[in-house]
Amino acid sequence: MTSFKLFAGTDVGLRDNNEDNFTVNPDLTLDKWIVPANQQETIPLGKRGCLMVVADGMGGMNAGEVASDVAIKTVQDMFSPSKFPDRVIQKQDSIKNFLKKVIIQADCQVKQRCKDDPSTEGMGSTIVIAWLINGYIYIGWMGDSRAYSYIPGKGISRLSKDHSFVQQLVDEKMLTEEEAMLHPQSNVITRSLGDMTQKAKPEVVRHPAKKGEIILLCSDGLCGVCKDDVIADITNKMSDDLKNCKEALTNAALEAEGSDNITIALLQIVEVDEKTSEVSNSKQEGTIFQWRNLLFGAFALFILFSLFFAGLKTCDSHSPSSIVSADSTQIGKDTILDDTTVKKKTIASEGKDSNTISSKTKAKTNDKNKNNPLSNFKKDNAISDNNTTDASIEPTPSKQLGDATTNPSENKPLDKE
Repeated sequence: MTSFKLFAGTDVGLRDNNEDNFTVNPDLTLDKWIVPANQQETIPLGKRGCLMVVADGMGGMNAGEVASDVAIKTVQDMFSPSKFPDRVIQKQDSIKNFLKKVIIQADCQVKQRCKDDPSTEGMGSTIVIAWLINGYIYIGWMGDSRAYSYIPGKGISRLSKDHSFVQQLVDEKMLTEEEAMLHPQSNVITRSLGDMTQKAKPEVVRHPAKKGEIILLCSDGLCGVCKDDVIADITNKMSDDLKNCKEALTNAALEAEGSDNITIALLQIVEVDEKTSEVSNSKQEGTIFQWRNLLFGAFALFILFSLFFAGLKTCDSHSPSSIVSADSTQIGKDTILDDTTVKKKTIASEGKDSNTISSKTKAKTNDKNKNNPLSNFKKDNAISDNNTTDASIEPTPSKQLGDATTNPSENKPLDKE
């Protein structure tokens, strides 16, 4: 059976107020969103899995903490037992789609709050969600709050990619990761909840759970000032106690003179039920295999029918009626392809037939003349051929298509204050 440990917390850092928010639910079959009192307790994974969420509000005086709070409450509402049908967890695609739906709904709720309360205009929030279920961890996010995976002996890796201006520069090889952290526009994000200029475009990925693995969610109060190798080193040293690990990471961010709020959620996988992940994989592969067989069968039937009809056509071509009408069929084909060719063939054949008839007539007449002397004075009339001219076909001028170009529109990024 899959089991895990869980801990999470937030720190105001060097700011006067905390715009971050988080929530965890160790067992989604129950509507209890609470951090376990004993962080060393090993918890068996329930049927609907375990969930962690981190949201980083923005907007400063325009209620960034309100936006992150709305986001968290929307997630809790969407994952409540009454609104969370069992069919969602039966397929991998339905899990991903539901996670996207939750994030899109959070975006709608933040936008609606802005419309209802003009004083919150301009507020927004990032969000990152980790859902452990069926032997996999599903990560959904918008913004620059991150999800990490730390595996002992293998190190740390990012499960999410920042939706930020500097990340785009890194992807384009214009900045290194180190330069991006120090860039003056490192706080500019390109996707967020509550952005009135665009629709929500969340991303979701699936990651296989590993025994001993630690999943870490955090706001940029940590990852914006501490390098990945620093986070990995602390996580490695403190992996036996998630509470101490969280405190050590928070202290590292404060020592790096980070000025933002610091929120961290940690989930350590103690055991993984390999059968659960294998069954999930086998179902997915079974469905693919069935579709592949259906397509192959349809293609095979198509080939068989093609060969069958080709055989019938071959048999018809060798029948007596087809042999008798071969010449007329050939003439019909030539007439369709080229009327001039038909004219030439027709004239040539007429000339040939006339000459044949004339020669036969002469032969018969000569035979008669041999027996009838009175007919020697008769003369044969010559048959003259008619001249014909070929009809020329003028080519039809072809049409030219013009090229069409479009100018892509640009989304306006938001500044996190």
